[in-house]
Amino acid sequence: MTEGKEAINEELFESEAPGKESKSSPFWAFIKETVFIVIAAFLFSFVIRLFIVEAFTIQQHSMDPTLHDSDRVLVSKFIYRLSDIEDGDIIILKSPMNKTDFVKRVVATEGQTIEIKEGVLVIDGKPVEESYIKNHDLSGLEPIEIPQDYVFVAGDNRPNSYDSRIFGPIPEDDVVGKVFFIYWPVDRIGLVN
Repeated sequence: MTEGKEAINEELFESEAPGKESKSSPFWAFIKETVFIVIAAFLFSFVIRLFIVEAFTIQQHSMDPTLHDSDRVLVSKFIYRLSDIEDGDIIILKSPMNKTDFVKRVVATEGQTIEIKEGVLVIDGKPVEESYIKNHDLSGLEPIEIPQDYVFVAGDNRPNSYDSRIFGPIPEDDVVGKVFFIYWPVDRIGLVN
């Protein structure tokens, strides 16, 4: 009687035991797992870069001294899905000339009237204090009312900036995102204002 029970237990034990695998099976399992992890990581980083945050390298002097040529920055690509573009935001925008993207500061938004009198920015008839500008010029600009869903952008280095003073207001759809952090070089790491 006990022999029968032992035989049944042995059969159950053998049926639960893993099947005999070939020596190459752990290797192929490792390869499959590695490929899955690599594909998942690629898709995850692609989604983050496409919709959330992207790194950019500044390749111009038009935002000196706020951003320097060769600074590496992070840009929030989703922020304007949650909030409106505001005066003072530093943005990456698609170039109106279809070359590399531009980095500029938003100085006026839809519905505002902008003009420049002897280098002084005037919004809705009131002069604006721009403490971030170190290189002033004496340029002028006749009053322009910013259309709906457009913004007016300018570089902080006004004498050396190709911006809305030349190509006019830009559609909000051309805004890639908001620059919020410098991550390189090390001595400039920090939030962007």
